[in-house]
Amino acid sequence: MQPHPLPPEDPQYTLGVVIPVPEPPRTQLRDWRASYGGQASLLIEPHITLVTGSLNGGASWRDAAQHLHRVCAAQPPFTVQLGAAISFRPLSPVVYLPLRQGLDACRQLHQALLHGPLRHDSPFEYHPHLTIAQNVTDAELDAALHALSGVELRFTVDQVQLFAMHAGTWQLREQLALLG
Repeated sequence: MQPHPLPPEDPQYTLGVVIPVPEPPRTQLRDWRASYGGQASLLIEPHITLVTGSLNGGASWRDAAQHLHRVCAAQPPFTVQLGAAISFRPLSPVVYLPLRQGLDACRQLHQALLHGPLRHDSPFEYHPHLTIAQNVTDAELDAALHALSGVELRFTVDQVQLFAMHAGTWQLREQLALLG
């Protein structure tokens, strides 16, 4: 997929770089997110976020995309294993699946992406995970924790996706293979 530049009249943008989940675990994760995360969770495919944020410090979309290309060219594919559901509560009402394998590779990718035009500040320390439920009741969060207490999913990460926030929705702009 070729990069889709943002319109020149939109110098400020929000971008996201994520690891998409391949089939067959993607369908299972979609089902769990629909059951425990509500209808809003169906708007976004299951993923692991690498970088997200507004970039407006002089970095252009082209600069950011080229940097992403360089990082992906140097990163070999790796395996992710997701474990039993846990929560960020009481700090944040979120239930997620933690990475039991692939954590270091995700952190290295995150750090590599932050060097250069994707550099930005975040109020949170980077913690790779796959969100199952958020912005739902405590009872729904508890149900997700209980139901997904024995989860173990594994998949190969061989690509990342670049998204842009446009008109209030995330739009896929590019899919890049990990080539390293």
